[in-house]
Amino acid sequence: MDGMTVLWIVVALAALVILVALIAAATRKSSKRRADRNRQEAYEQEQQARTSAVRAEKQQAAADEVEARSRKAQAVADEKAAEARRLAAGANERREAAADARTEADEHRTRAQNLHPDESTPHAASWGKERDRSEDQDRDGAGPGRDGQPTDEHWADGQHPDDPRRQPWPDASKSEHPDEHPKHSSH
Repeated sequence: MDGMTVLWIVVALAALVILVALIAAATRKSSKRRADRNRQEAYEQEQQARTSAVRAEKQQAAADEVEARSRKAQAVADEKAAEARRLAAGANERREAAADARTEADEHRTRAQNLHPDESTPHAASWGKERDRSEDQDRDGAGPGRDGQPTDEHWADGQHPDDPRRQPWPDASKSEHPDEHPKHSSH
């Protein structure tokens, strides 16, 4: 081997070492950039995870609140349903008691009529009819109405002597309009 060949071998080896060093430096730089990008992306993902966790906690709190209100409403509804069942049972008991009382009244009326078959008792025909009579009066407009006010026709036209519309107003002599109530006057 002569000196030139050795020189070319040394130059080739130096070039190869320089080339390997450049490739290694570029690779290191590329790896560092990639690591920085990965670090930045990881930081952004952590921030999004925190934001999502806060949002999830708020949603969970809202869901828990709605569920609590739902349970409370269900408890109130169950309580009202139980009260309705109790009231319905009480109404049924009262209906049965009323039916038993009517049956007993009918039995007593029948016994009374059997004891005095030829003598008609003055009230025998009307026993148990008081309720029917008051219902007939309500339907016909006679007697007190459902609100306790009289519904006879002579009340409606204001001609009944006890009609409060016919009574003089207090201090009517002082008013220019004697038919006008003091509270409703234009003064």
